[in-house]
Amino acid sequence: MSPASVAHAARRLRGAAVVGVAGVALFALRDRIPDPDAVWSSVRGVNPGWLAVAVVAEGLSMRLFAGLLRRLLRSGGIRLTRPRSVAVAYARNAVSSSLPAGPVLSAAFTIRELGRLGASKPLSVATLVLSAVYSTATFAVLGLVALLGGDATRGPALIALGAVAAASVAVVRLRRRPGGHRSCASPRILAARDALRPAGGDRLVLAVLALANWLMDVACLAAVCAAAGVALGPHTVLLGYVAGKVAATVAVIPGGLGVTELGMAATFVGAGVTGSMAVAVVALYRLISYWAVLAVGWVAWLLLHDGVRARLAAPGRWLLGLVGHHEDEAGVRPAR
Repeated sequence: MSPASVAHAARRLRGAAVVGVAGVALFALRDRIPDPDAVWSSVRGVNPGWLAVAVVAEGLSMRLFAGLLRRLLRSGGIRLTRPRSVAVAYARNAVSSSLPAGPVLSAAFTIRELGRLGASKPLSVATLVLSAVYSTATFAVLGLVALLGGDATRGPALIALGAVAAASVAVVRLRRRPGGHRSCASPRILAARDALRPAGGDRLVLAVLALANWLMDVACLAAVCAAAGVALGPHTVLLGYVAGKVAATVAVIPGGLGVTELGMAATFVGAGVTGSMAVAVVALYRLISYWAVLAVGWVAWLLLHDGVRARLAAPGRWLLGLVGHHEDEAGVRPAR
């Protein structure tokens, strides 16, 4: 089969998996589909204080991811200002979460934006790759904690973990055989590898930033549960969060719309939450963590364009969130 045929088959398989998961979730919830009036009543009764905590937690999550990008770029000799790094983080998320082929377009946008700020293409590529590696690895840790913490999921999780460990050992042994290791990396990938090699201390900071980014997002969901008066244990909140994120990863729909909500709601209903409360919690969480972040991201995308910034400079530079007096207008300071 040609690479195009393989890619097409993979997309169809992913689409079938999404439909299957959604179908199973809807079947499980068929007797618990809430009345819209009950959902609206649950939403109207939320605690505004806890809702504000959820908004702050989500904002901190995005700032931590921006900090991850800044730290990686600093390891490569580029100092990106905090406001510009936050703007890039929001904008790339908006592109990735709302457009078809969003992750590809998001990567191209980020590489272009970082290039405008002085980062070489290998450094920009390495920054994207390593940020994804740290984010994926720390999310895998969260997922493992969520699965091992439940009696029903502990057994399958241990089996899967054992299979992954066995496969990893087999790959390591194969690579150690004479002639077993052949570098098939392209020159561009090798250049990216050489452009960014964090030191030991930096690796620890990067891992902490990536993990804290996820934990603040989980804290947003927990605060929404508290705002709605839903008493769930930390493990149930984490399990629902992981279920929603995994569903979004599998889904071919930008942002995992629909599938993410089903995954979270099914988890919470399975934990004993009423259908109306589960839908209210998921709707409020997605309003904060997806729709609000998306809106801010597209505003940031506009403000990152020179033409838009020039037009907004006259009514007031404070609208742009520009840097302080000791940082240049390009958003970059020379590395020391």
